[in-house]
Amino acid sequence: MPLQLRRIASQLSRFAFLLPIAGCGGGGSAPHRIEQPFPLEPSAVVWIWSGGKVEKWHAVVFPPDSVSGIPYKMALECDSCRRSMPRALVDSMKVGPYHKGKDLSALETAGVVGAAVGAALLLEIVICSALGAKTC
Repeated sequence: MPLQLRRIASQLSRFAFLLPIAGCGGGGSAPHRIEQPFPLEPSAVVWIWSGGKVEKWHAVVFPPDSVSGIPYKMALECDSCRRSMPRALVDSMKVGPYHKGKDLSALETAGVVGAAVGAALLLEIVICSALGAKTC
């Protein structure tokens, strides 16, 4: 293998660790609609959008035609605090944390960090090549 090609191959091998990060970018933790009811832990937080408003409930259950839960600020044991909403009025629901604005998931954060490290390595390769260094 010619020296120039060997040098390029050794520099590109530094990017091999980025391949798993790139492969993991498929939105596994992105918010999605709850199409079919499923069992939830009582402590699970459910965000419910309805009529332009959002509510935060826990101890959520899914009777056939409605959604029932306890407002998050109330104790889990407060059964008299339980609310119910017809499913026809529910625009969407999300289980887990919700933040207004940009919410980076762990995979998105890993992708950003990987891109930053990759850019730094690319910059190192460019500088080393420009300076004519034998080893970088």
